[in-house]
Amino acid sequence: MESNQSYADSGHLMAVEFDKKITIYWWMVANLTLLSSIVGIPLMIFWLPFGWLVHLKQYQHMSAALTDRSVNMRVGWMFKKQQNIPLDKLTDVSIHEGPILNAFGVVKMQFETAGAAPFILTGVKNSSEFRDLVLKQRDLLVSNPQQMSPSVGSNDVLVEIRDLLKSIDSRLE
Repeated sequence: MESNQSYADSGHLMAVEFDKKITIYWWMVANLTLLSSIVGIPLMIFWLPFGWLVHLKQYQHMSAALTDRSVNMRVGWMFKKQQNIPLDKLTDVSIHEGPILNAFGVVKMQFETAGAAPFILTGVKNSSEFRDLVLKQRDLLVSNPQQMSPSVGSNDVLVEIRDLLKSIDSRLE
């Protein structure tokens, strides 16, 4: 882990592990998509070896973690996407399995929030354990918001603001 953690990465509780089988799944889906179009068939000659390398790089650049206040996800190699979902805004975490996903031994996790597009992570190991921990942390945060927040002397801040306002008021007079 990096020594310079950002605010979004503080309070780290659990890191997500991804199954390497996801690269096979992505590669096969891309090949089947190319095979289904007339333009894609000639492109497959280039995509077969090159696509495998692209998907390996994608896998190497995936990370996700649960912190005490959010779920932080980073995906992408060439086109990077980072999303931090505050736990108090999280409405649902669902796990999707189907015949094609089961054939490759992977699952999709979907994180939903009110008013935003869902974020999907594919190939999460121990997805049920991660989902349960996320929902448990969300419920803990929502039920005790004061307990989870860092102790900032809010009274001291208000006193300081009052003193600043008095100082400004006296200078205006």
